[in-house]
Amino acid sequence: MRKVLEAVWKSLLPRSPVFTTAAAADAAGISLSNAARDLAKAAERNLLTRVRRGVWAATQHPDFSAYAVVPYLFSSKESGYVSLLSALGVHGVIEQIPRNVQVITLKQRPKLRTPVGTFEFHKILEKLFGGVEPYQMTRPFDLATPEKALFDVLYLSARRGRRFSALPEIELPADFSEVALLSWIEKIELRPLRIAVAQRWDNLSEGDYTRSKRNAVLARHRARTAVTR
Repeated sequence: MRKVLEAVWKSLLPRSPVFTTAAAADAAGISLSNAARDLAKAAERNLLTRVRRGVWAATQHPDFSAYAVVPYLFSSKESGYVSLLSALGVHGVIEQIPRNVQVITLKQRPKLRTPVGTFEFHKILEKLFGGVEPYQMTRPFDLATPEKALFDVLYLSARRGRRFSALPEIELPADFSEVALLSWIEKIELRPLRIAVAQRWDNLSEGDYTRSKRNAVLARHRARTAVTR
């Protein structure tokens, strides 16, 4: 066990508080089965936490958070990003951070409960997938921008009835781009759904923008999209 732990502490944890069995085996120069055995022993001594099969975390690491686990929940052919209320909480748009980590994916997946947190997966169309930036403070994971996170909330609330229909109090940042949000709404191909999402944004933003400012922003956006169509 000593060999694998030395490799973990010296080679893996300086880069990320979350790692895989395969990475530990490679760093220690031992077989995958031996690495899995030794990491399990370390977990029994509360030195590490087994997140799920093949994924481990040093939860006492200063950079650890449940968000750091998200990239390790997908295979190399899949991906997902933190969004919805979780992302709005990270950006400070809402104060009430949800208990579960909300992740946008391209495939429907069941809720995943782990010792470090519960992860909710919400499917979205590939055309609407994206609008993210790497978040570095707790090691890299993809985080939706404030505009995209809010769009995802509005989009899913329009598709799933009461889901996300009641939002906590929000405070949009000074640099929030309504044009960026409207650009995502424009990507919705189904017209009734596009109108429903736009109406939700109108209702939500009524208290955050003066009518003159909103009309000016909308006019610029419509002029730009008319030229590019």
